[in-house]
Amino acid sequence: MSQKAVSSGEGEGEVKKAWLRPFKLRHILFMLLLASGIIPLVISAYQLISTNKEIIKTQQIELLTQGAQSFAGLLSDDLKRHRDQLHQFGRGLLAPPERGSVADRLHRPWVVPYLEDFGSNHRGLLALHVLDGSGSGLRSNQEPFNETVEVALAAAFAEARTTQQVTYRFAVAQLPNVGTRPTVAVAVPMLGASAEDLLVVEALVLLPLRSSTGMDLQESFLVDGDGQILWTAGENPALDQALLESDLVQNFLKTPFSIAREAELEAGGQTYRILARVVPVDETGWGVVAHRTADEAFNQVQAMITATLITSLVVVALAFFFAYLATLWLSHPIQQLADISHQIAAGNFDRRVPPGGLTYEVVELGEDFNRMSEYVERYVDQLKQAAKANRQLFISSIRAFAAAIDAKDPYTRGHSERVARFSRAISHYLGQPKDMQEKVWISAVLHDIGKIGVEDRVLLKMGQLTDEEFGLMKQHPVIGADIVEPISALREMLPGIRWHHEAWNGSGYPDQLKGEQIPLMARIIGVADTFDAITTNRPYQKASSPDYAIQIIKKLTGSKFDARIVTAFLLAYEAGHIALDLDPHAGKARPDPQSPAAPKSLLSN
Repeated sequence: MSQKAVSSGEGEGEVKKAWLRPFKLRHILFMLLLASGIIPLVISAYQLISTNKEIIKTQQIELLTQGAQSFAGLLSDDLKRHRDQLHQFGRGLLAPPERGSVADRLHRPWVVPYLEDFGSNHRGLLALHVLDGSGSGLRSNQEPFNETVEVALAAAFAEARTTQQVTYRFAVAQLPNVGTRPTVAVAVPMLGASAEDLLVVEALVLLPLRSSTGMDLQESFLVDGDGQILWTAGENPALDQALLESDLVQNFLKTPFSIAREAELEAGGQTYRILARVVPVDETGWGVVAHRTADEAFNQVQAMITATLITSLVVVALAFFFAYLATLWLSHPIQQLADISHQIAAGNFDRRVPPGGLTYEVVELGEDFNRMSEYVERYVDQLKQAAKANRQLFISSIRAFAAAIDAKDPYTRGHSERVARFSRAISHYLGQPKDMQEKVWISAVLHDIGKIGVEDRVLLKMGQLTDEEFGLMKQHPVIGADIVEPISALREMLPGIRWHHEAWNGSGYPDQLKGEQIPLMARIIGVADTFDAITTNRPYQKASSPDYAIQIIKKLTGSKFDARIVTAFLLAYEAGHIALDLDPHAGKARPDPQSPAAPKSLLSN
C-alpha cells in the first residue's frame, strides 16, 4: 500500500469519525436490549404457566379427593343405613314374647305381611331373606337373579352364620330392563332365645352410582381388601389394572387410609400420567379408587398455555424483526472486519479493513486492526527471512557433517551426498510426502557419521577386515546415533542412522531387527547405501557397473531388502533419478526429483 493511499484513507476515516461520533456502541446495545425484552417475557410466561399449573393441579387433586370421599361416604352411609334397617327388622321379628325357636317364629301368620310391608317401604332392596341357622325361612325377591348374585347371597349368609358378624358380598347383577348394576349382599345375624338359635336377615341392595358432588362411579372403581377389583365401568380396564398394581393401591391395602398421588403408569403399551385418590369405605373396608388422566385434569392449563404461547409468539416475532434490523445495521462492518481477519489468518497479510464503520468504536477498531496487520506482515517477512537463513545454515551444517565423514576416507568422497540423493528419489517413488522425503535425505546425509568414531587403521585398511576389525566397524551406526541423539532437531532422523544396516531377515546389525520392525527410513537408506557401495571404488574392491549392482540388489530382495523398497528403487533408476556422477571425485550430483533445479520432466514422474 502506498503512502498516498494510506494518507487518503486516514483522511476519510477522520471525516467519518467526526460524523459517527454521536453513535456510541452503548446506543446500539441499548436498542438491542429493548428488542431483547423477549427474555423477561419468556421467563415470566414460564413462571406464570408453572405457577398456574401447580395451582390447577392442587385444585384437581382437591376435587378428586372431595369426590372420592363423598362417594366413599355415600356408599358407607347407604350400606350402614341398610344394615341398621335390617337389624331393626330382625329385632322386630324377635320382639314378640312368643315361645319357640326362630324357625317356629318364621312360620307365624303375621311374619309374611310384616316382611312384605318392610320390603315395599324400603327402596333399593332387590331381595329380602329371613333365614334361620339352617338356611330355611322366607325369601322375597323382586327380580330373578343371575348366578353371580346367588353365589354372593349364599356366601354372605354362610359367613354371617359362622362369624355372627354383619357381612357384605359384592355382586354384579343382570337386571331385566335395567342392565348391569353393582349390588351388595348384606347379611345381618342376630341371636334368638339361645346362642344356638340364630336369625339372619339378608338383603340384596343396589349401590348408588353418583355422589352428591357429581362423582360418577364410572370415573373410579371399587377394590376389596384382597386387592380385587369389584366394579369398574371405565373405558380403560388396562389402566385400572395398572393402577391396582401400583404402589398407591398396594399401600392402601396394607394400611387402609386416604392416599393421593400423581404417577406415571404403563398400560396397554402406553404411558399415562394420572392423578389418583384412594379413599376407604368405612363400613366394608373396601376402597374407592378415583383417577383422572393428567390431560383431562389439566385442560385448563393447556388452554392457558396455548393463549400464552400465541401472545408470546407475536411478541417474539416483533422482537426478532427489530433484532434482525439491528443486526443488519450493526453486523456489516463487524462482518467485514471478520472476513479480513480470516484472510489474514490464512496468510494474506496484505489485506486491510476499509475505512469507515457504523460506530466510532468500530472505526477505531478497524484502524487499529490495519496497523496491527502491517506490523504482523513486516514481522512475518522477517521471520521468513530468518527461517530461510536458518534452513540454509542447517543444510550447510548437515553437509559439513557429511564432508567431515567423507574426509576420513578419500575413496568414499561424496558417498553421503549420493546416498542422500538416491534415498530421496526412492522416497518419492514410494509416495512419501515432501516433509518425509526431506527427513530421509537428512538422515541419509548423516547415516555414516558414526565412522568418525572408528579408528583409522580399521576404516582405511586395504583389503578384507578381520572379525575383530569388522566388529569395530559395525559399531558406527550406534556411535552415529549417540552423536545425533542429543540434537533435538535431528532426533527424527535417528532411525536411518542407527538401523540402515539391518536386514529384512534379521541378519543385520546392530540390533538384528526384522521385517517391519526396521523403520521405513532405514530400509530406504539401506538400499541406496548398497547401490552406491557397489558402484564406488573401495580399498577392498573396484567399482562395479550399475547393472551389476541392480542384479545384486534384486538377488538380496526378501533376505536383506524390503521388496517394496526395491521396487521403488528400480522405478527411480529407470526414470533416471538414480544415476552415478560422471566424475565421482567432482562432487557434482545430478538433480534429484525434489530439488528446485530438477527438470519438470523428472518432477512429473
